[in-house]
Amino acid sequence: MEEKIVLAMILRHFDVEACQSREELRPLGELILHSKKGIWIKLQNNSHHH
Repeated sequence: MEEKIVLAMILRHFDVEACQSREELRPLGELILHSKKGIWIKLQNNSHHH
């Protein structure tokens, strides 16, 4: 749980964008959806949060 909170606190300072198209992402139906091959993301500094 702590990891999720720390990650959320870090990511709120960035705009997060998937590097793959929706067609490239293959969701797996489980309790939590995730991509079969993982999801590459780009982080861009979000200047309106300091």
